[in-house]
Amino acid sequence: MPGRAGRNRNRDPFYYWNNTAHTKPEAQALAADLRLEFPAGGQMNTGFKSGIVLLGPLWETKAAETIKSIRIEVLLCPPPGSPAHVSSEHLDAGAPRWTPRGANVEEEAEIQKTRDMEQRLNTQMGNRSGGDVKTSDIRGMLMGMGGDWTKNLGSLQAAINNRDQGVR
Repeated sequence: MPGRAGRNRNRDPFYYWNNTAHTKPEAQALAADLRLEFPAGGQMNTGFKSGIVLLGPLWETKAAETIKSIRIEVLLCPPPGSPAHVSSEHLDAGAPRWTPRGANVEEEAEIQKTRDMEQRLNTQMGNRSGGDVKTSDIRGMLMGMGGDWTKNLGSLQAAINNRDQGVR
């Protein structure tokens, strides 16, 4: 299955979770502690904890971009009324409140880039809500970014999702 974990699909985190983890005692123990159920079943015990146990040797490299983007979202602390806030409120129902460690230098730069993009978005749109966004608004934002606008799409998306749009 090239493209997911090279030529060895047994090392792919998704394959590992679905086909291998339930056969490993330490994964069974961790899953029991976390109250997770394996798709393929398996006995649950108690004991050893590690991300590699449940998702295999490539889990961290596969999850790195997801972890990074979620961490930036949490550090941005989306305001009520924003799509990001509504989504996180729903997904985190019953969970403890967010208490992330402080941003590192790289994260701080990404947060600043998103805050700058929020400012540009606010200048472009004024007080209009998300429902009033026109294709011309986004086109204007993208054109204002110059020839290498694709490198800013992540920040633009984060800025849009982090903007109070009256979403409830």
